[in-house]
Amino acid sequence: MKIIVIDSGLGGKDFMKKLRGYKCEFVKPHDSVVTGNDKKIYVRDNIMKLLLSYSHTKIHSVIIACHSISSCILDILIENNFRINNIPIYEPIIPMCSYIIQKTYKNILLLSTPLTRRIGWHYRLLKSKRREIKYLTFPELATELELGMSYNKSLDRLQKQKEFIEKCDCVVLGCTHYNTIKDVISQELRIKYNFKGIVLDSNEILANFFVLKQEQIV
Repeated sequence: MKIIVIDSGLGGKDFMKKLRGYKCEFVKPHDSVVTGNDKKIYVRDNIMKLLLSYSHTKIHSVIIACHSISSCILDILIENNFRINNIPIYEPIIPMCSYIIQKTYKNILLLSTPLTRRIGWHYRLLKSKRREIKYLTFPELATELELGMSYNKSLDRLQKQKEFIEKCDCVVLGCTHYNTIKDVISQELRIKYNFKGIVLDSNEILANFFVLKQEQIV
């Protein structure tokens, strides 16, 4: 049976490369590139319509790689024990937050789309007196990467969290697209902003989470 990977484009294909040993079918939920600037209700309606169209007799599991899409339906997934139409659904936010808690990171900067920031699931799941969590949004970066455009101006937005970056334990790449330039972002953080922590690849963490779950099932 099929494993479906849902994402807005380039970042989802990067995720599939990191999901070693599994053959997947890539699905883009709607025609336009999802930049994370869409309204929650629009994204939610589109993704739920897509998920409800799948049959558990043909689909092994669905992996939603996109943080913005996941943000819009995470409450529904939690209420339904991460199953829609009796199909297991995997998403990136809870695996990332679990990883951060496991590693006991205390100062966390989340690089995300505006939509992911507005809904704020990472913050809600990680909120603690022992942790400081901040978001930094990049309204144009996903589109720039998808279309092969220059993204230098977008990365200049890192200046907005210059002081916090210096004390960060980790920076989360909270959009699949951002993982495709992890090395560039890491270099930018270390050279320009004196970052000494770790950059977390959300595609890699979700891929590892999925593989672990399959091994536990066996």
